Amino acid sequence: MRIIAIDPSLRHCALVCFNYDTSTEKFSYVDSVTVNTEKADKKKKIRASSDLIKSCRELYEGAHSFIEKHSPQVIISETPSGSQSASGMKSYGVSCFLLGTLSPNPIEVTPIEVKTSTVGKKTASKKDMIAWAFERHPEVDWKLGRDGTPQVTTEEHLADAIAVAYTGVRTPDFIRLKKFLR
Repeated sequence: MRIIAIDPSLRHCALVCFNYDTSTEKFSYVDSVTVNTEKADKKKKIRASSDLIKSCRELYEGAHSFIEKHSPQVIISETPSGSQSASGMKSYGVSCFLLGTLSPNPIEVTPIEVKTSTVGKKTASKKDMIAWAFERHPEVDWKLGRDGTPQVTTEEHLADAIAVAYTGVRTPDFIRLKKFLR
């Protein structure tokens, strides 16, 4: 079964593709991408709304291109869970809209579900999540630091997407769905 898992975000949207064997419950890595968007340079005279529209278009095109390339049977996504600021809320809205445009409709998991089902604690740090994902999938094209481990600043989104896949296959929605997709 082909699965794409997504960690959506306005600035760093990570997608990872796995083949998943439903009989052994094993994942085999296929491909990944992080769609990065950048805020316009303040020196440039670009309206904030135009800049946001540009970023939305880049996210949409990047995510849909990856999905078309791999033709998944299932998409699993972390869904945002609120924000503490206006810019965070903007990212929340963009992420929810992007997920609403996907086909098949994503199976949704929350950030707390992802952390507790993988690392085992809802307060897992970015470093914890990266270590967990790196241990399971060292074959991924990680950007490694001098110490040979993935960089926290750049690889957290990819690690989260990997954890989203592992969490999503444990949901009641996926368990019901896999009966029809063998």
